[in-house]
Amino acid sequence: MGRTGIRPEYEDIMEAAGRAEQLPRIEVTRQVMGRIAALEAGRTRRGPRLMGKTAAAAGMLTMLLLVTVTAYAATEYIQIRNSAGKVKVQHVQDDTGWPKIGPDNPENSSGNPYEWKVQSLAKPGELMAYYVRGTEPSTPESALQFSYKEQRLTDYSAFIKEMKRTGAPLLPQQAGGYAFKYGGVYANHPGTAELESDPVYRQALSELVGEARTDKTRNLFVKAVPWSKAAGVNATYTKGGAVVGILATPLNGANIQVGQKAETTAEIIEVEGREVVYNHTVRPEVSYHYLNWYNEKQDHYYTVSTYGDRELSKEQLLQLAGELIRGGL
Repeated sequence: MGRTGIRPEYEDIMEAAGRAEQLPRIEVTRQVMGRIAALEAGRTRRGPRLMGKTAAAAGMLTMLLLVTVTAYAATEYIQIRNSAGKVKVQHVQDDTGWPKIGPDNPENSSGNPYEWKVQSLAKPGELMAYYVRGTEPSTPESALQFSYKEQRLTDYSAFIKEMKRTGAPLLPQQAGGYAFKYGGVYANHPGTAELESDPVYRQALSELVGEARTDKTRNLFVKAVPWSKAAGVNATYTKGGAVVGILATPLNGANIQVGQKAETTAEIIEVEGREVVYNHTVRPEVSYHYLNWYNEKQDHYYTVSTYGDRELSKEQLLQLAGELIRGGL
């Protein structure tokens, strides 16, 4: 485990390299990606700032949540394997900036002209299905697009109830002496199989297309749809002006690629028997650090960040990781 001589786009899934198909992408909502872009733009020398919101997604600045099947070339990038020897976490070179979601899903980019309109029509916690006039999908079901509006939960009992309802990783009420301030659970967007088989989505598409046929004055048609599966969960913890953020992503059997920028160094440190990746980014205007690790038993991927008026040192951050791992993360 650890560093290898194999380049990200071409390793372990070697047996799949000869196949043309792609594994399903791990869905992380557009809302999360928008917050990543805001975090990147709003950092200060004190550390991550997220337009007044949680920096639990700070580690996602260098995390490309895509599941891919490709070939590999040689480089010195971190890999973490499970007990069966399969690569679960693969660092890859990231030179393209954020938000970065992938060519197979361009509508998730910040350039989507309908995203903010859909968000303005949604209530916190709603998953919106929407249809844009003129869409020419490969299948009728793929005409539906989705947008989730974040719901900030400040009551921990309500937060844990929502985590349990959606099967999200369960985040604790305290983290290293930092008290829970707020959290959010992100809706998983339905995949192709669900779109084709679930009558809820077929009915939604039928209603929206029907509206488009009768109302020629607009191009966007929106409907809230029920959801019950989490794409990820984050929580913010505070102690005075100091903040710790935790982000957890269920992998559901898939592997994850982590985009590593040139100014970011990453090293594997063993903590409580777990391989923890310490990431440190240094730029002329700012520096920050955070941790990632993979929990094989849960098949969850975690990011822990620190910011505010007192950032944790590397040693303190690793100590916190040990506490969280002993607690089940």
